[in-house]
Amino acid sequence: MKNSRYYEYSFSNKKKNREKEWKREHHAGGFKCSHCKRWVIINPYMGTANRNHCPLCLWSKHVDIQKGDREATCHGGMRPIGLTFKHEGQFKQGELMLVHECATCLKISINRIARDDTNEGILQVFASSKSNRQLRVALKNAGIVLLTNQDKKEVDAQLFGISGRL
Repeated sequence: MKNSRYYEYSFSNKKKNREKEWKREHHAGGFKCSHCKRWVIINPYMGTANRNHCPLCLWSKHVDIQKGDREATCHGGMRPIGLTFKHEGQFKQGELMLVHECATCLKISINRIARDDTNEGILQVFASSKSNRQLRVALKNAGIVLLTNQDKKEVDAQLFGISGRL
């Protein structure tokens, strides 16, 4: 009985601390990237409701078990390992998404690209993931399809507004 009360208190306390940290970051207008150590600004111009990765190095932090719950205890750095498209249904092309892998526990997550992410960084992630066959197979087995050279025109269209038709 004593242990369950301690667990409830501990869990409640951890949740309060996470909420305080989130509020502190958002009141400060951003957060410090855990990878490149730059200050990441949260603003309405980023094109997404939540900022979950650095727009410069594209690294994220492992904070969620399920999308948006902030329940993960790992807190490892999540490196960008590839690009995919959001599933929008049959015959519909979804938006460009970053695939992240936790450097600590190897959890995979998919995140929206923000308007202020560097196009050069996104293209570097795209280029490096195309040559990694082992990664491609592992992610495909997990239901995630990494983009290939065949997707280059759509990647350019979404990043630069360039259409394949001239």
